[in-house]
Amino acid sequence: MGGKWLTGALAVGLLAGCGETRAPEEQAPSAPAPAAAESRQRMSSDKAGALQALGSAADEAAGGTAHAEDAAAAMAAARKLIRTGRVELEVAAFPAALAQAAKVAEDHGGYVADQKQSRADSGRQRGSLTLRVPAGRFADALAALRGLGEVRSENVSAQDVTKAYADLETRLRVKRETLERLRDILRRQTGKLQEVLEVEREIGRVTEEIEQAEGERRYYDQQIALSTLHVELFEPAPLMTGGAFDVIGDALRESTRVLAGSLAAMVLMAAGGLPWLLALFVLYRVYRWRRARKAAPPAPAA
Repeated sequence: MGGKWLTGALAVGLLAGCGETRAPEEQAPSAPAPAAAESRQRMSSDKAGALQALGSAADEAAGGTAHAEDAAAAMAAARKLIRTGRVELEVAAFPAALAQAAKVAEDHGGYVADQKQSRADSGRQRGSLTLRVPAGRFADALAALRGLGEVRSENVSAQDVTKAYADLETRLRVKRETLERLRDILRRQTGKLQEVLEVEREIGRVTEEIEQAEGERRYYDQQIALSTLHVELFEPAPLMTGGAFDVIGDALRESTRVLAGSLAAMVLMAAGGLPWLLALFVLYRVYRWRRARKAAPPAPAA
């Protein structure tokens, strides 16, 4: 037993000695210079990659912005707008301004749809025009009208009918498809006469609805293509209509009219009240007669 224990102890000691002799070789220092160079190279490559990633992100952002702008421009071009404008102008000479306003419409590819004019007792003239001009020339025509006189008021509005127009086109497409199916059914129809007549009536109904929808679309197209401008023209009010004697004469004429009206009212009142006065006078006389008769003493007996 003692020999075995000694043999084990020697084996353990030899193994420990071998481990101690190998440790210095395993812990030999490595060369620091190549590691530092590799680290710097790795950092440089990381920075280059980051810069490249930032450049790619910037390019993608620029591309996205350009795409968004293109989409917005396409949406703006697809919008259906009905533009209407109204302007009131004080002009020095009404006839000349009226002719110039009509010429503005002609110069911008439009026309005069309606025209009205009037003259006051003082000789002051005013009138209105309704102009129809292409939508693309609306702003230019409005600017030209401003130059005809002094702008007293101006209002511009735009009605967006894009959704209504799209809905109308969808209904038209569906109705046309329905009409084609009905015509196919009619071509293949070999049944009873009653069924044929029902299909023909349905074809007539759908055709009428298509014509109405097409008329509505033509109206939209016309309103969108041609904008409307309502123009009011009027001359300035005169500062002085006459001298001081004219003012006095107007006052006298007004007072004469008031006096004549008062006299007329009195005559009407007298004419209406005279019969009642006569009736009251008769009743009063009858009352006095009866009272006097009662107050008289009776006659003595014979």
